[in-house]
Amino acid sequence: MTQPNNTSANASLLQLVLELQSLDNVPRTGYNLRGIAHPESVSEHSFHLIFLVWSLALELPDIDRLRALELALIHDLAEVRTGDLPRTASHYLPSGAKAACELAVAEDLLAPIGRRGCDLMREYQAKETPEARFVSCCDKLQLLLKVTMYERWGAGGLAEFSAALDDLSDGGFPPVARLIEDLKAWRHRQGWAATEPQED
Repeated sequence: MTQPNNTSANASLLQLVLELQSLDNVPRTGYNLRGIAHPESVSEHSFHLIFLVWSLALELPDIDRLRALELALIHDLAEVRTGDLPRTASHYLPSGAKAACELAVAEDLLAPIGRRGCDLMREYQAKETPEARFVSCCDKLQLLLKVTMYERWGAGGLAEFSAALDDLSDGGFPPVARLIEDLKAWRHRQGWAATEPQED
């Protein structure tokens, strides 16, 4: 059905769901580049993000939870064809090239389900709706939760990631802010905090 390195539009839902199985084998490249031997896959990251969005959105009555979950679900699907481009790659790409690439992939990849997937991808990229901003905050928080677990499991070389916790934005979402502070306090108790946790 679906061939590796597919560059055509999927013609059926079966082609789409078969192709998406490959996300299990797409590593999160930033970890790989920093010496994590078996980094989480894009599928694993997406699962953890979706759970984070679902659990935190329960405390946010003004957030459309279904739409937030849809945004979390599709936000990295393009990586089944592009791989996970490390953040450093964006420095060398023309402005907007990565977003345009992801949208073009979404159009071909999600063709069997109509415009909804591409509309969601555009919404996530624009970060203009509360749901898109919320999912984006959760995406960054999930990275730092995973970094914390890698460090707990004995991995090194992740200081540049963990240092980002001090500057992580909660987007104005109280449950995100609380979880960030809980994570900082937990890391401080482990002796990993770069700075003292904030007092309430």
